[in-house]
Amino acid sequence: MRPFIAFIFFTLAAPVAAQPGPVVISELMWSGSTASTADEWIELYNASNAAIDLAGWALTYRSGDEDKVMFVLDAAVIPAGQTFLIANYAADHKNSLLAVEPQRVDAAVSLPNTKLLLHLYDGDPQAGGQLIDVVDDGRGAPFAGDSASKSAMVRIAFDQPGDQPESWATATEQSGWDAGASELGTPGSIPAYLLPDGSETTEPVMGTNVLPMSWALVKQHLYR
Repeated sequence: MRPFIAFIFFTLAAPVAAQPGPVVISELMWSGSTASTADEWIELYNASNAAIDLAGWALTYRSGDEDKVMFVLDAAVIPAGQTFLIANYAADHKNSLLAVEPQRVDAAVSLPNTKLLLHLYDGDPQAGGQLIDVVDDGRGAPFAGDSASKSAMVRIAFDQPGDQPESWATATEQSGWDAGASELGTPGSIPAYLLPDGSETTEPVMGTNVLPMSWALVKQHLYR
C-alpha cells in the first residue's frame, strides 16, 4: 500500500447496512496489479434507466473503530446502465495497467487487503447523507478477490446487500486491461452474464448528452 495520504477524518456512527439502490459498488481491485500494489480502483454501476447525479456523494472506509471519508465526488454523472470508474492512477500512468480511462482519478483511492469495509453515501454522512451501499464487513480477508493472481472483487448480486459474502465473487473474466496483462476483472464494464439482457456494458462515449436525475427523484419514482 502507499504511504499515508491526507484524508478527511471524523468519527461516524456505525451505519446500518443498506438494501442496494440503483447505484451499487460493482467491482473493486483491492490487491493492486503486477505493475504496482497501488494500482487500485473502484467501479460504480447505475442499474437504473435514468442518469444519476453523483455530485457530493462520499465513500468512506473503516480505520480501527472509525469510518473516515476517502473521497467526495464533485461534478459527476453516471449514465443509465453504465459504470463510473474511480482509480488511483490514470490509464497512461506507468504504474497503471488499465486500458480504460477512469472517470475520476484520485490519489485517495487506497483499499485495505484485510478488514475491508466501505460505505457509499449520497451526501456528507455527517450532514444527513443517506447510506446507499456497503462493501464487505470489516473482518478478516475480503469476501472475494485474490492478491496472488491479482483478481478483482466482483459484485454478482446487485439486489443483495454488499455486506453479505454471497454478493461477491473473485473475477474470472478479463477486459479493460493493457495488452499482455494477466490481471482478472472487467474495469469499466459489467460482464454480460450479470445483466438481465445479456449485453455487456461498455464505457459511455465522453460528451454523450444525458439528463442527470437526482437520487431523491429516483427514490421518489421507485418507491412511491
